[in-house]
Amino acid sequence: MLERANRNKEKADADNVSFIESAITQIALPDATADCIISNCVINLVPEQEKQLAFNEMFRLLKPGGRLAISDILTRKELAEELKKSIALYVGCISGASQVRDYEKYLSEAGFSCKNSLSACVVSHLQSRLLILLCLIRCHDCGHHA
Repeated sequence: MLERANRNKEKADADNVSFIESAITQIALPDATADCIISNCVINLVPEQEKQLAFNEMFRLLKPGGRLAISDILTRKELAEELKKSIALYVGCISGASQVRDYEKYLSEAGFSCKNSLSACVVSHLQSRLLILLCLIRCHDCGHHA
């Protein structure tokens, strides 16, 4: 996959782009590297016990004033166990979905400040339990933690 991405980078003559292979909870880049981080339904694939680490890592990587753009599926209520265990729903980013309040906690504990709750960022409803989240959060002069 990295080979293909680098070929496309060369075709596009994109000198300001780089690709690395790394775990989402420990990305091999220095602190305050990124102006913007974009996540498109990736966080739902992170095991629940490691999600806070993923948010901490995004905060660490962002430059002060940087932006975090997230598109993910969230739930309003806990999913039933049989839904959480479904491989089809996992690869569809549903069974790994966090609850809205957990997402707000992950962001806050990582150091992000958002004046509006995530509920204000929601753009689409799917049934009564699922939400699609598309949110852009600016990381205000954050003072990155070590």
